[in-house]
Amino acid sequence: MGSPEQRDDREEPVEATDRPAPVTGEDLENLVDDMEKRVESEREEEGVEGSVSDREEQRPIETGDEAPD
Repeated sequence: MGSPEQRDDREEPVEATDRPAPVTGEDLENLVDDMEKRVESEREEEGVEGSVSDREEQRPIETGDEAPD
């Protein structure tokens, strides 16, 4: 880059408005939540086994295998 006199005329200055807003942790959390909801909806529509509603309706299985005291 160098001094302004040496700068290539094809380079355009970058202004603050040209940069995207910084992504926050909350933004990422919301993005992931939205993606999970979309996948869940798609799985429900397709009738895929093991979806959230299937797991919620499933009764716990008694294995008889208990940890010793």
